[in-house]
Amino acid sequence: MCHALSTKHLTFLDINMIKKLFTLFICMISLAMTFTGCSEEAFDTDSVNKQTILVFYPWTGSQSSTGLLGYLQNNIDSISDGIIDRKGLNNSRVLVFLSDKYNHSTLYDLQYNATTKSVDRVPLKEYEGASYASAEGIADILNEVKTKASALNYALIVGVHGCGWTYASDWSRYPYYARPSVTRPVDSALSGISTAGNSAGNSAGNSADNSAGNSAGISSFSGIQFGPDPNAPLTRFFGSVSLAENAMDISTLAEGIRESGLKMQYILFDACYMSNIETAYELKDVTNYMIASGSEIMAAGLPYRSMWSYLNSATPNYSSIVSTSVNFYKNNSSAPFCNLAAIDCRQLEKLASVMKDINAEYQLSASVSLDSIQHLDGFRPNLFYDLETYVDSLRPSGYLLDQFKSQLKLTIKASDHTDEAYTCIYSSDSFKIKNYCGITISDPSQHSVAIKGREKTGWWKATH
Repeated sequence: MCHALSTKHLTFLDINMIKKLFTLFICMISLAMTFTGCSEEAFDTDSVNKQTILVFYPWTGSQSSTGLLGYLQNNIDSISDGIIDRKGLNNSRVLVFLSDKYNHSTLYDLQYNATTKSVDRVPLKEYEGASYASAEGIADILNEVKTKASALNYALIVGVHGCGWTYASDWSRYPYYARPSVTRPVDSALSGISTAGNSAGNSAGNSADNSAGNSAGISSFSGIQFGPDPNAPLTRFFGSVSLAENAMDISTLAEGIRESGLKMQYILFDACYMSNIETAYELKDVTNYMIASGSEIMAAGLPYRSMWSYLNSATPNYSSIVSTSVNFYKNNSSAPFCNLAAIDCRQLEKLASVMKDINAEYQLSASVSLDSIQHLDGFRPNLFYDLETYVDSLRPSGYLLDQFKSQLKLTIKASDHTDEAYTCIYSSDSFKIKNYCGITISDPSQHSVAIKGREKTGWWKATH
């Protein structure tokens, strides 16, 4: 009996204690909410840094020439003007990695000064050498960006020379030859070069390409000179192979981003020849979108001030980025040349699957001239062909063709082009663009670098 009474008493005490504790807890919550509502430390979602853009401008010259440095500095000014036009950064950050020498770079923070209505370039870190040309170096830069400017989303703008997916180590005497050991013979009548000419790329040239280069007065062409005519428009034509330690492959860039643990909203290439399916496929796991040109981009680059509001947004307007850039050059009477596209890289696996099925059933007929397929470059032989035109040339039909067309439409978010494209590889010249889907492919190319390197790409492996 005593034991029963004791148990009952304890239960009663427990219930009272629980009631008191619950009342105390409610009071504490109410008090906390009261103070939080008045505190200056309250969390404001509108103040969160929503986007950080890294503007990546590595070295584009040689040890004795500055390459694109002056143009890239103008691009920074144009970005700054865009920031000023918007009266600030609007919950975003912009960091700039700029190489002012072949062996020296600085990471800057662009900060808006509301008092002077200007943009200050605040140095954050200096870099010696060309470590950015390695995956580890790229990851190090991106990790610094995360530390200094953490954000919900990240984007990357790359201003540099470009040559798409091609591997720097495969070139010899750029832009004429691949290095020796081409994987299979090349038809000299079709390609303009021979296996022997390829193997002896640095000797007195006996190929049509070499002869063309010498006749144009560019026998020592490195890519840095931008062509033989100093009065002709310049482009962001690839030439970093003249400094091997500064050269960078797309696979290296992709690996560096992966190592940093980031995935970009977009990667914008303000560089020549980057809108090709091989490049996009390599980057598919590290960015949602890729914005790039299938041809050469003029040295002045893209009109950042005009399109800054579309780039500097938590929800970038890709159609407006493309149209603003192309319209800028359509209205440029001295250099009316531009093509640009925004590619949804999240769609590329599906496109690769369709392309694999097409390749399994169709191949390019010997009766189809490569000249009939729209090229987007100035190489001899051509390296980059319009993807849609190439697939049409394979003559697929029925379900496969419909599937390809529909998936391509999903992949190309936006594209636009001027009537002509420009090249200064061998001489200043332009050519008509009749067909342009927004992205190129190197599958049909007979250029020695394509023959040597394309089977190493992830795109080739996924589609053959």
